[in-house]
Amino acid sequence: MNTEQQIEVLQHKVAIRTVRYQFAWALDTKDWQLFESLFTPEIDVDLSAIGAPAKRMPVAELVGMFKYAFRTEGMRTQQIYSNFMIDVAGGTARCTSYLHGQHFTPGYPGGEEFQIRAAYEDRLLLQKDRWQINGTRLIIFFVTGNAAMVS
Repeated sequence: MNTEQQIEVLQHKVAIRTVRYQFAWALDTKDWQLFESLFTPEIDVDLSAIGAPAKRMPVAELVGMFKYAFRTEGMRTQQIYSNFMIDVAGGTARCTSYLHGQHFTPGYPGGEEFQIRAAYEDRLLLQKDRWQINGTRLIIFFVTGNAAMVS
């Protein structure tokens, strides 16, 4: 691989990390328009780690699932992504990243905090000069606190 190709791959990797950062920002600010824009119109989703069947779905259904999980009045969240492992092959890519999701709702019955430590495995497609997630799988390492606030 020549220097120009190496630079191009690095640029793609930065853009792919940015998709995950925007994912976190969209959830934390409840910017559902931004959230939806990060995905292709149909997406393979595997959230079986939290009891949802793995399936292909329209992006609107995925947005609805996250809106529901983040519906609790007064909930404050912070999604932190790290440890990116990215492989780019032309117009497709795979990205695995760690998640530390923190959720806090003052006075919530059963406990005010819920935290999740997990990883996302994403498949992405380069669409009109921007990367979008076309498939995602959540892998949970462990959770602490009151999961009822997001279920």
